Amino acid sequence: MSEKNFSLHLISATETIDLRSRVLRPGQAIELCHYPEDNLPTSFHVGARNMNGKVLCNGTFIQQSHNFFPTAKWPYRLRGMASDPCVQKQGLGSAVVRHALKILTEKKCDLLWFNARTSAEIFYQKLGFVTIGETFDIPQIGPHKVMYKWL
Repeated sequence: MSEKNFSLHLISATETIDLRSRVLRPGQAIELCHYPEDNLPTSFHVGARNMNGKVLCNGTFIQQSHNFFPTAKWPYRLRGMASDPCVQKQGLGSAVVRHALKILTEKKCDLLWFNARTSAEIFYQKLGFVTIGETFDIPQIGPHKVMYKWL
């Protein structure tokens, strides 16, 4: 999808729920799509909207540490990254992550980490993220790896 066909915005937590539900947790309770950290003052959500205003891709960024990275001073975690199936592999996910990285740099974040589905590992590697630790299973979701990037 051409960048002329979408725009990047800060969006509300509520606007992330549709994609989280349809893409990340299909058939599961909608309550599982709400994260406790969604509305913290340090959290933010980035979305790619089409020209009609529909959110086609989004990610949530939460100020949170991880025991793998004890030296991180201001770490953030990516959660709920999802793209509508009709636009997957068209660059929206990369654009959302790159936009968020600019915001995180402005916030003096020094590390972005997340639990990546193993099926998305190559996508994140292309953006410069690396894995650490062993593969682990999240019940009802599947195998994951911790991935990170120092900023």
